[in-house]
Amino acid sequence: MVDHKMAGSEETRPAFRARSAAQGAGERDAATARQGFSIAALAEEFAVTPRTLRFYEDRGLLRPERRGRTRIYSRRDRARLMLILRGKRLGFGLSDIKEMLDLYDIGDGQVEQLRRTWRKCRERIGILVRQRRDLEETLAELQHTCVQIEASLRRQGVEIERGAGEHGP
Repeated sequence: MVDHKMAGSEETRPAFRARSAAQGAGERDAATARQGFSIAALAEEFAVTPRTLRFYEDRGLLRPERRGRTRIYSRRDRARLMLILRGKRLGFGLSDIKEMLDLYDIGDGQVEQLRRTWRKCRERIGILVRQRRDLEETLAELQHTCVQIEASLRRQGVEIERGAGEHGP
């Protein structure tokens, strides 16, 4: 009897094994997406902690299925997490993010969700523009103060240290 695995059959050739492994990984990824995502997988993918995901669940932002003590996150939860993190990056609070996400389900083709999100984005832009203006005014005042202090020190014959922390005139 010939051992085909030892005789160089397809199963032992490196290219075949690599191709089979890649196909298997793709099939596993597709199966995982159908079956859901574990808390560890989702946390790793989005560089957040499992505690963060549980926090979002407590706030009603995510609704994973429970199988015993195990949380199984759906593709919908994954998409919501992506939007939660984007909203946070844009400076929205969790209550605003939840309000915008929850409007997805009201059945109007997302018209109200888009309107409300647009309004909140415009409000956020206004806040940031005012903050930028305030910051620019504060920077100008600080720079002016530094110039005055430097002039006073020079008049007294004191040399000014130049180094880290110096940003501008």
